[in-house]
Amino acid sequence: MDIFEAICLTLWWTEGTKARKGRWKSLIYSVEITNTDSIIISTFLKYLRGRMGVQNERIKVQLQIHQGDNQEELESFWEQVTNVPRNQFNKTIIRPVGQKVGKSKGTCKIRVHDKALYLELASRLDKLRGVGHR
Repeated sequence: MDIFEAICLTLWWTEGTKARKGRWKSLIYSVEITNTDSIIISTFLKYLRGRMGVQNERIKVQLQIHQGDNQEELESFWEQVTNVPRNQFNKTIIRPVGQKVGKSKGTCKIRVHDKALYLELASRLDKLRGVGHR
């Protein structure tokens, strides 16, 4: 395992969503990471695409912004950062006015629905953490 992979797995460990029960009580194994920092988002996407072979059309993006933010501008910004076309964006969530209107680029979540990918990342993370396999 090299440093790039260790960094990306650590990002997923700290900023990612873990398996959770869905509406029908079955586990959902989506690989997700959420952050306001475009470098964190783009780094993790580079790992998913380059090391894990995730095709761009499988990646979904969802933004959370505040009322009063320029939605078009922020969606365009994250489209450029992620290199994911807007037709793969889920509906942008608009929160009540925040304290940093116009000063934030919003919060970006990237998501890939793939149980095998999730389990592979979990296995690699366990190795990094020195934990036995799941």
